[in-house]
Amino acid sequence: MDPTDPTLSRRGLVAVSMAAVALGAAATEAQAAGTVTVPDYIVERLHGLGVRHLFGVPGATCDPLFEAAQAGPLEVVVTSSDLDAGYAADGYARTAGIGAVALTYGVGARTILPVVGGAYAERSPMLIVNGGPSPEDLRLQNELGTLFSHSDGTDDGDLRAFQPVTAYARRVTRASELPEVLDAALRTALEQQRPVYVEVARNLWWSRCTAPSGAIQPVPVGPPPEEALLARIQQRLAVARRPIVLAGVGLRRFGLQDTAAALIEALGVPWATTMLGKAVLDENSGGFAGVYAGTRSVPELRDIVEGSDCVLALGCVFGRQYRHLVTRSTNSLMRVDVDGVRIANEPAVSADQGAVLDGMLASAASLASEWRETAALPALDFATRRASLPKRPHPAVRQSEAGIGYDTVMALLSERLTDEHLLVTDTSLSMYPAAEVHIRGRDGVLCNAVWASIGYSVGASVGAALGQSRRPVVVCGDGGFQMTCQALSSMARHELPNVVLVLDNGLYGIEQWLLDKAWYAGNGRPPRAHFALQPWRYDALAQAMGVEHAVRVETAEALATALDASLTHPGPSLLSVRVPPHDLPQELRA
Repeated sequence: MDPTDPTLSRRGLVAVSMAAVALGAAATEAQAAGTVTVPDYIVERLHGLGVRHLFGVPGATCDPLFEAAQAGPLEVVVTSSDLDAGYAADGYARTAGIGAVALTYGVGARTILPVVGGAYAERSPMLIVNGGPSPEDLRLQNELGTLFSHSDGTDDGDLRAFQPVTAYARRVTRASELPEVLDAALRTALEQQRPVYVEVARNLWWSRCTAPSGAIQPVPVGPPPEEALLARIQQRLAVARRPIVLAGVGLRRFGLQDTAAALIEALGVPWATTMLGKAVLDENSGGFAGVYAGTRSVPELRDIVEGSDCVLALGCVFGRQYRHLVTRSTNSLMRVDVDGVRIANEPAVSADQGAVLDGMLASAASLASEWRETAALPALDFATRRASLPKRPHPAVRQSEAGIGYDTVMALLSERLTDEHLLVTDTSLSMYPAAEVHIRGRDGVLCNAVWASIGYSVGASVGAALGQSRRPVVVCGDGGFQMTCQALSSMARHELPNVVLVLDNGLYGIEQWLLDKAWYAGNGRPPRAHFALQPWRYDALAQAMGVEHAVRVETAEALATALDASLTHPGPSLLSVRVPPHDLPQELRA
């Protein structure tokens, strides 16, 4: 019997109260025998993995979990939208190691499917906890045709929706099942670094299960590598004239950064990163050649990577921007990641990537240092890193427009960011020059460069602020910002030190560029009607949400002053940066 059922009579409520007394006494005995409530089990397991925050939006199907978290060791971070809760949990997972989110069945949970899809593609380990229908809910729906709350008419709509974008998805219908299901889900999340989904029948929130026992220990995904496999990798490196290592985000996800850095040093080869993996290793380390982002990379680095006769890709997630490398450099590409080892165009061989790197390190022989020094960047400042870009002037139509260009915005950031800052970039025209921003130290960048969801940065920065110690500095286009602007409220509510730059050019700029590049050259036509944005007063909006430090800037001098003030302000800040509509970063000018 559900004590929250409004159809209970007064007599029934008295009976429930008397039963609660009996259950309380039984619970005391049960607790002594090593049991906990279902919500407490989830909270304890998350806390044991280092999770300190639970993200979500209140709803009846998961409220007991929120209560248990708040009464226990976790802080509940309530966001202003379900989508923001998902992005915050994802940002937390990518910076703290694992994240958790709980939302209302159906209307809340399915809202974050785009977030979970990105987490799956880019290897972000987050736990989605959902309160599902009770047996009585399903009986009434199937026998009488009355839908339970937020039902689409099926018994398992949410479960089936999440299965394709999670590494593990299960429903718990008996309290005794929870320990095994949750532990398996969390172990899978850690082993595969992907999201997992656990649905708990809502009548179980008041039930008890066996208390947690032991730690959750992930095991290597693949077997140890065979000596013959290691020998083949080493041989290809040994005979290469222009070898290079391409480092990806998987090195961080699986705790392989130190090993990879040591391997690069032992091999004596130059190295670069993907955009998703930017700053996975310290860019100030010897041999760093830049951030390779496919055909839009700076020409000098593109020549180095695509001209290499041996590209060793470690932990890389290759999106569409890397098709050119993968298709044109098939014979020279070797990939080591969670899926195993792939040499040239051969099928992947299952092997634990950590063991592969250890094996390579144990027998690494130094290669030609002359090539390493030739390929490495001579300096890390923004201008030097982009020196090989063609010097193409702005079209006349751009020169007559007021505002601050993308290149200037990113150059100012590059000068000011330190090892105390986390650059959070969005999918916008600014992401191209963002590759060349000088980042100090490891793990100084957060982005979703492969999934490429606009608006990701604002919501994810909420979780990132709580998941690590650096101050998030967000760069987001105005179109993306309009998707997730409610995250400002969470920043104000929790007094987070996030700095948000909204690059306001009045349109979905990246879509305009992808589909009609000629417009940027000044063809006399207006932008496509469906790319134009409704003008917002972003500074006033931020203040209305509680972000008091919010200003609009239209000149480089004003932006520099505002940035300096924001980076020392104790709370959140928003800078509305006017960008000329026809401005393009140097990488994209025709």
